[in-house]
Amino acid sequence: MHSNSDSRTRRHRGFFASLGISLLVAVTAGIWGRWDKPFSSPPPALAQGSGYALRLYGNGFAAPGRDRVLIPIDAPPRPVDVGATDFTIEFWLKALPSENGGVARCNEKDGWIDGNIIFDRDIDGSGDYGDLGISLGNGRVVFGVSVGAAGTSVCSSQSVADGQWHHIAAGRTVNGMMQLFVDGALQATAQGAAGNASYRDGRTPTKPNDPFIVLGAEKHDIGAAYLSFSGWIDELRISAAARYTAAFTRPTAPFMTDSQTAGLYHFDEGPAGACTGSVFDTSGATNDPSHGVCAYGGSPAGPIYDADTPFSSPLPTNTWTPVPPTATNTSLPPTSTGTATPVPPTATNTPLPPTSTGTATPVPPTATNTPLPPTSTGTATPVPPTATGSPTVTPTPAVTPTPDDTAPTETAMPTGQGTLIATPTATAALPPCPTATPTPEPDSLPGVRPTHAPQGSDAQLLYLPLIQQEALCTNAAQ
Repeated sequence: MHSNSDSRTRRHRGFFASLGISLLVAVTAGIWGRWDKPFSSPPPALAQGSGYALRLYGNGFAAPGRDRVLIPIDAPPRPVDVGATDFTIEFWLKALPSENGGVARCNEKDGWIDGNIIFDRDIDGSGDYGDLGISLGNGRVVFGVSVGAAGTSVCSSQSVADGQWHHIAAGRTVNGMMQLFVDGALQATAQGAAGNASYRDGRTPTKPNDPFIVLGAEKHDIGAAYLSFSGWIDELRISAAARYTAAFTRPTAPFMTDSQTAGLYHFDEGPAGACTGSVFDTSGATNDPSHGVCAYGGSPAGPIYDADTPFSSPLPTNTWTPVPPTATNTSLPPTSTGTATPVPPTATNTPLPPTSTGTATPVPPTATNTPLPPTSTGTATPVPPTATGSPTVTPTPAVTPTPDDTAPTETAMPTGQGTLIATPTATAALPPCPTATPTPEPDSLPGVRPTHAPQGSDAQLLYLPLIQQEALCTNAAQ
């Protein structure tokens, strides 16, 4: 809403003087004629596919009435005529800095007018309720609402003219509280004018495009100073409620309608190329749907349907890029390689070499050194120890010397030999030794068999071999 003292009002008066109202009415009449049965009957099936956005070229004043989308809000009243209660306007936007040179006037009434206009729901002149709009100034989003002579504009702190898709949400409560979000982050908040900012139902328009929302251009084409938007818009949703009051996660899929939705435009009618027909409101809101229409034209001509959308390649790429680095570096290389390497060394080195080698080495020395050296050769293998003591003492029954044997008693056989000779004694089937009853000699040791027979006797010749071979016979008397 603008008073006669507004610069915008002064500009458009000069414009009408030079251009003539007849030309503007003629241009608008062609568009107005489209608001007929297509908007009072269910929309036809979407043509040739889906997944499009609208590309506008910012022709504006250079192509009056063209390169824009018009959405009716009155005659009859439409649900998208918001402002009497809380409301939210949200959409996806993509812009290039080289194509938008508008200026942002923040914290001023009608400050959004000097930017590249994206959403225009203005009222020409003074009077009646209020008006509102959204534009791009200095790369920042500007959102303004006015009620009567009062109003203000808020600006995002973040520039969105960077060639990337951004989600924009502008909300206002009926008590005048305004909030602006970019990609779910709260960018600005302000206390504006309270009250009804809608378009009054049944109002007699002073300009043909008054009872419309216009996307992508200043709706009245007042002059070259009022710039149009050049870029992409998609997924426009107008809600009769303040949807966001704090930071939120930006959408990752096209909007779905709900009870708060007053208008929903996917811009998926297609096909790719010139948009020359209707754009459908899929909100399902009560009363007549608020279908719109493309006014195609200008140079380059717009708007056009473009397959570049927030949910095609750009948005998934932005979301996905930070995830792989973290997942790849943390999970894959370090964890899998680091775990596999330490396991083999621990299992191989600890159990196998130390335990098996250390145990095997000490056992042989102990078994070999202990039994053999201490017991000496006489004990021979560990088997005879028990038999060694008995045979050594038991040999008493051996052959006794004859009475005439006066030879000096000789030393008894070494214990070792006695042991070897006595071993066969355990054999049960040995032949008997020759019987003889020698007279014991005084110097004979009890239990020791003498080794000499009388000199020159046959017994001497036969006895020594028998002593040496004693293990081959036994005394029957034993």
